[in-house]
Amino acid sequence: MPDRSHAQVVLGQQVYPVLEQCRRPEVLWAKLATGHYDWLGVRRNGKYVLGRPRLSAVVPEEPGPPPDDAREPYRIESLAPLQRVPRWEAYATPEEAVDTFARLVRGDPITPLRTSGVWRARLVLDGRPVEERLVVRPLPRLL
Repeated sequence: MPDRSHAQVVLGQQVYPVLEQCRRPEVLWAKLATGHYDWLGVRRNGKYVLGRPRLSAVVPEEPGPPPDDAREPYRIESLAPLQRVPRWEAYATPEEAVDTFARLVRGDPITPLRTSGVWRARLVLDGRPVEERLVVRPLPRLL
């Protein structure tokens, strides 16, 4: 079997032996959460494209300190498919947290999630989860 690593790629070679598509963000999340897929992008028809087996490295992440509901009652938590502990960002007021969460869900790039990716985003008010959404932020189309 030929070597299909990124280091050995040649022009015209299909790097991933298996390419798959899905339309629903929940299916995209489920496939990525297995750790066996790389997310390659979004087709013009809106379908998500995945490559298997996974070629990108999974870097272990050092989780930060968990939020303190008494000190950070208004926050947005975000969890990527292979993360065990969510990242979070606190806000001074519930209105600021709600506004930022709404912008995040709409796809505004000036939010806690500034890159492309797939996340479960959770709005926390007064230390309690209020709303959770699956956020898919694709790479910008260059052409």
